[in-house]
Amino acid sequence: MKRRKHQKFRSRGGIRLPAAITLCLALSLLIFSRAGGEPIAQKALTGLARNSGFVTRAMALEFGVSPEDTAEVYTPRTAAAARDEQAENPLAESTYVPSSDTENDNPVLSAADKAATVSINNETSYDVDAADCLAADEHFSADGDGPQVLIYHTHSSESYTPDAAFPYTPTETERTTDTNYNVVRVGDELQKVLEGNGIEAVHIREIFDSPVYTGAYDRSLAVVEDTLAEYPSITTVIDVHRDSILTDDGRAYKTSCTINGEETAQLMLVVGTDDGGLYHPDWQENLNRAASLQYRLNRTYPTLMRPLNLRTQRFNQHATHSAFLVEVGSSGNTMTEALKGIRLFGEVLSAELTT
Repeated sequence: MKRRKHQKFRSRGGIRLPAAITLCLALSLLIFSRAGGEPIAQKALTGLARNSGFVTRAMALEFGVSPEDTAEVYTPRTAAAARDEQAENPLAESTYVPSSDTENDNPVLSAADKAATVSINNETSYDVDAADCLAADEHFSADGDGPQVLIYHTHSSESYTPDAAFPYTPTETERTTDTNYNVVRVGDELQKVLEGNGIEAVHIREIFDSPVYTGAYDRSLAVVEDTLAEYPSITTVIDVHRDSILTDDGRAYKTSCTINGEETAQLMLVVGTDDGGLYHPDWQENLNRAASLQYRLNRTYPTLMRPLNLRTQRFNQHATHSAFLVEVGSSGNTMTEALKGIRLFGEVLSAELTT
């Protein structure tokens, strides 16, 4: 990771000349303007504002450093634009920026033990409280006949670090349209676990983000709405993704934990809101249900889940009252680790739906 370098600044004595020049110019323009030359003065000011040397000296006067001094400006990598619903190019999924200085091949980014608790990473303007969400006593349920769960993938081509078990060649960085090696394969595994526990699930295996990334959420929403109309028995909708968390030099982290002696990809529930201006009046119900599921997951597998993430985007979750997005590992994880994580998640989700 990139460390911030400390810069020794010169004393204010080093800025006397630029300060004097700046003040003289300002005084001259003020006198000239009051003498009737305001249009010319305005033009001169515009020119100065575009002059990098003048601006540098003005900043030197303001901050007390010599214009000859140079300092590294530290700008940490962020993914604040992550998962923009109309993004033209694939961006990092997470807004979490690692703070570790460790640099390894696929270094591990592990969440703290959140056993029996629910932590919400709130990126919205709303005040939310995990205790209030749990007190609402809302949870997912699977009642009646017909399919109960819908699984799909807005960013279907998201894939993982190849390993011996899944030695694929990406069609682009950390992405492939081959459903044996992308998140569609993870969705297959989730469907298998649910149906093994008696919960019928529909899995949309369509690729929505390739060859064109822009509009993936619009395309997936249209199919989700058609599927919900076809199967009104569906109570829970899950958009399965994989995260992407990078070091400053572009290397991938893996979100990892050890469960039953095996390295396993961590997961993260993402809940959307209407804070970004899109229609989604019942987002609080989704949040309450996600909090209930997170609580059960944390009690069963204390290190499996990262904190629940509340976002300004809605992520198609307005389509139903029980919808969420789940990040299964990161691009630094292997498919093997992702499959281990989704199996554990599927077992707990099955219990949540049937008890």
